[in-house]
Amino acid sequence: MDIAKILLPVDGSESSVRAAREAAEWAKIFKSDIILLHCSTVFPNLKLKGDYAREVAESANKALGPARDVLQDNGIRYMERVVDGSPSEEIVGIAEREKVDMIVMAPRGVNPLQGLLLGSVTERVLKTAPCRVLVAR
Repeated sequence: MDIAKILLPVDGSESSVRAAREAAEWAKIFKSDIILLHCSTVFPNLKLKGDYAREVAESANKALGPARDVLQDNGIRYMERVVDGSPSEEIVGIAEREKVDMIVMAPRGVNPLQGLLLGSVTERVLKTAPCRVLVAR
């Protein structure tokens, strides 16, 4: 088994920090690179201006920060991506385009109520991912 590239989608939740720790362990074993991903839910085709654009960038940075710290503390090679759109579609799309070997993600994110109402991002990724998916508890 070869795991050269891991996709790590995060939202800043404590469970996504646990996923980052798990991804770091796998990356150490397989000497993998990690794509650290945050999916923003800004409306498509919306032109962001001024303060709102800054707030979106700050929110993404805040969401990436804890996982970034875990990866840096463990000496893991990574690149960051911030995308707008449906999280499950973006995660699966990036996994396909980047030829990711494994996705490591949390079972649920910041807003569990939203997951109950709209369905779990993790569940949708599990059903459609082109590669292994590890759900870190």
